Amino acid sequence: MKKISVQLTVEELQAILTLTENQFFRMRFIDPKLPGYKANPEELEHAKSAVEALQAAMKKEKGLPVETPTWQAPQKRVASHKH
Repeated sequence: MKKISVQLTVEELQAILTLTENQFFRMRFIDPKLPGYKANPEELEHAKSAVEALQAAMKKEKGLPVETPTWQAPQKRVASHKH
């Protein structure tokens, strides 16, 4: 998946984070209860990773510790064996 970069002010980032958190909540808990709803697990995963990315960016901007989000798996360390 291709990654893009966007420059936002802290206030813009907070506004987008609030919107995405609200939308993600709706997608997880409200939409499934609507008649005729058809689940799209891939869309839900994309929404989850987007929310996590925005939350991590906001924490980083505030100087808070940022855990590795699920959308960014830790890189494997390769041990070098010297004989």
